[in-house]
Amino acid sequence: MTVRLRVPLAVRSFRMLAASVATLPGDLWCLTSLLRRRRVTVVNVHFPDLTAWAFLVLRVLGLFRGEILLSVHGAEVTAIGAAQGLERTLWRLLLRGADGVVACSDALRADVVRIEPRARVVAIHNGADFALFDHPHPVRAVRRAILHVAKFEHKKAQDVLLKAMKRLLGTVPDASLTLVGAAGPELAGVRALVTELGLEGHVKLHVDVPHEQLPPFFGRADVFVLPSRAEPFGIVLLEAGAAGLPVVASAVGGIPELIEDGVTGLLVPPDDVASLEQALRTLLVEPARADRLAEAWHRKAVTTWSWDRTCAQYLKVLNECKRSR
Repeated sequence: MTVRLRVPLAVRSFRMLAASVATLPGDLWCLTSLLRRRRVTVVNVHFPDLTAWAFLVLRVLGLFRGEILLSVHGAEVTAIGAAQGLERTLWRLLLRGADGVVACSDALRADVVRIEPRARVVAIHNGADFALFDHPHPVRAVRRAILHVAKFEHKKAQDVLLKAMKRLLGTVPDASLTLVGAAGPELAGVRALVTELGLEGHVKLHVDVPHEQLPPFFGRADVFVLPSRAEPFGIVLLEAGAAGLPVVASAVGGIPELIEDGVTGLLVPPDDVASLEQALRTLLVEPARADRLAEAWHRKAVTTWSWDRTCAQYLKVLNECKRSR
């Protein structure tokens, strides 16, 4: 059964609020029927928007007596931070009214607390599907193939990566770069920049590749890079670790909670073309160091971040919510 909630999704005026209230009784009735039919005792809203308010309303009316968790993963927190007026007030009340808010990193947790200090926020790291990516990676004397997997959008900084690649070819002329990601607002710009920099023979783009078809790309790569301008967590880094790849990433958001610079990977400042090029060159021309970093990252990734561990932490938070209520 699908319930379409029309309670305030992007309320920016009292007029919009009044229009949504007109449909509220029918929406709440459908939602209540669904919760009762499925015997739902816990609602965990991932990537929440203001429709999550419906669950708070049901609880105030005595129509739902379970726990309400909100799980945030990054983009929605950015949107909340930019909200103004009534919309921001509703967001703060929602964050405060939930029994718990789960952020996927300590860095993201701090962002939520800055928005609503009274929210009960905990950080629980994501896991990864290690079985899908955990395959033996051949040890090669020389590394040349670089892989980047991310949506084509500004925060993923493909433009910075391409400029670093242009510099890198001056010292490693046979290096190659593969960009894999979902189509996004920067896709056309990335394609144009490849042409502008004369990188057609060294850069390949693969768009909208299904997740289950990603492992072969990791299997053919020698180095993984994630030069994001913002990154709440970075599951793809765990996948690279499972595949046995050394990684270069920007020191933003939750990435430093995963990667220890010089121990399990190399971290660089965001938007720093020279530092990114230097880190990539290090892994390409120093295979022994690259192998040490890859082995350390593989060991830490597959033994630290599993979905079973994440699930256990969610259950612990839920039990604490029950006790507090």
